[in-house]
Amino acid sequence: MSLQRLTARLSSLALYPTRSPLTASVSRYSTAAPAKIDLSNLSDNPGSKSQRLRVGRGQGSGKGNTAARGHKGQKARSGNRGQPKPGFEGGQTRIIDRLPKRGFKNPEHKEYQPLNLDRLQFWIESGRIDPTQPITMKHLLDTRCIHKIQDGVKLLGDGKDHFKTPITIEVSRASKSAIKAIEACGGKITSVYYNEMGLRVLTKPEKYEELPRFARPIKKKDIAFYSDKANRGYLAGKAEVVGMDH
Repeated sequence: MSLQRLTARLSSLALYPTRSPLTASVSRYSTAAPAKIDLSNLSDNPGSKSQRLRVGRGQGSGKGNTAARGHKGQKARSGNRGQPKPGFEGGQTRIIDRLPKRGFKNPEHKEYQPLNLDRLQFWIESGRIDPTQPITMKHLLDTRCIHKIQDGVKLLGDGKDHFKTPITIEVSRASKSAIKAIEACGGKITSVYYNEMGLRVLTKPEKYEELPRFARPIKKKDIAFYSDKANRGYLAGKAEVVGMDH
């Protein structure tokens, strides 16, 4: 029996099914939708990850015996991850310990964002701030009159001679010249205490499903400042301070 007849005979028996080139090309470029991607078939791209180097697993691996650390020495010892910690000087006193230290960082220090009256007047004249509505630190931040709120906003008196708009504004602190200039125009200024979370609630209320209550000042100097009428504190004239909210 010739080879052609044998091939035809085997094909008729369907013992060795064959694929035509047309069928193979159709299956290769099939337009069928791919399977749904989920955690069961999610994987990294081929070659994007490599296995870590396992040392000390016998000489047949090429990284056995001394585990690629060499013979003896400080870098061959265990426990120091191959090298000493930064600043280590072989046992002698480190230079960071030999140098004298001066000063300290005050844990009570606060960074207030300064805002001058001339800039505030320019924002009002350009229509970015509505002077008929109460102005809070959120309005100042949203209109980019200030670019950040660290621990609050302090209103300063630069440009007080050109300030002429009566406004109602609420800030963390204000200088005496700024208070005098605003009240001379018929405006009102109030100094209000906000802690870190209170500032976040004020500037980003959309982050909360239910707005938390604003905290009251608990330090004696903060209570004294915001209870002083000269500072236009919001607690001035209120007899009860403990348990009071904004």
